[in-house]
Amino acid sequence: MKEQITLLSKLAHVRGKRVREIEARVVYQRNRCQHYRDNIAGLTRLCNFTAEMRTSMQRHNQQHYKATLHKMMELQQRELAAAENALARLERELQAALRHEKVVTNAVDARRAEWSRTLAKQEQKYRMVWPSRPGGNTRLRER
Repeated sequence: MKEQITLLSKLAHVRGKRVREIEARVVYQRNRCQHYRDNIAGLTRLCNFTAEMRTSMQRHNQQHYKATLHKMMELQQRELAAAENALARLERELQAALRHEKVVTNAVDARRAEWSRTLAKQEQKYRMVWPSRPGGNTRLRER
């Protein structure tokens, strides 16, 4: 029984470590998604900026510049979509790992409680206190 508890405790430790690793990956992926959102917002502001164009060359340059910005924005939106899909997958993986960790933790707790009850029963079985004798002497009898 003691070996089972030790083994389950090690398994719980490994599962807990895996949960912490996945949590770190989820945090990283959330930050990455936020980075893409910030990039898209900045590119949108740049696309909305207008300046007075006096020559056809300036207008041509601005059109080319805005077309490039729109391409960059589309690229960032595709990257954001991919990052959000990866985040959703990681969150599902995290939920599964948390469930598995909880199962192992409950099993360890149940085994420890069972072990404690077994030890208490054995102690009660092997130790019996005899009534006190005159003079305050108490005897223990072991089987």
